[in-house]
Amino acid sequence: GVFFLNSNAMEAELLPYPAISYRTIGGLLDFYYFLGPTPDDVVTQYTELIGRPFMPPYWSLGFHLCRWGYLTANRTQEVVERMRSYGIPQDTQWNDIDYMNIYLDFTYNHTTFEQLPQLVDNLHSHGQRYIVITDPGISAVQSPGTYPPYDDGLKKGVFILNSTGKPILGTV
Repeated sequence: GVFFLNSNAMEAELLPYPAISYRTIGGLLDFYYFLGPTPDDVVTQYTELIGRPFMPPYWSLGFHLCRWGYLTANRTQEVVERMRSYGIPQDTQWNDIDYMNIYLDFTYNHTTFEQLPQLVDNLHSHGQRYIVITDPGISAVQSPGTYPPYDDGLKKGVFILNSTGKPILGTV
């Protein structure tokens, strides 16, 4: 086996047997040869170089249920209970961003999702997992001192700044 490591644009073309053509626009040319002798040995030697693949937790390979529009923790619990009543194995329940308080990351709506802690406890008591979707946008329009993720981010200097030193504002 051959591993051609190069950060520049490149192309590999399989030519009529037994040839291969590598083209690159520059960069450092690092070639690694794996002598096997068997294909399994080549894969083992290759993964010794680049690292072994991550083995995900067993539950993450199971049945997950997620959608926008459950609207409340109670509605989410009803869906979970219905799955159980039909005998459909479910490893993980997700909620889309409708669980959030006015769609602010790292919050949840304490009115419509008041029962969220009980929902999570119920799932865990049945060997199930719970995952919430989080959008990667931190709101910058809240009053100072009312949204800790933004306030703390400013204090710690974690946001990307423009040329005047102000955080760049985007749209989610």
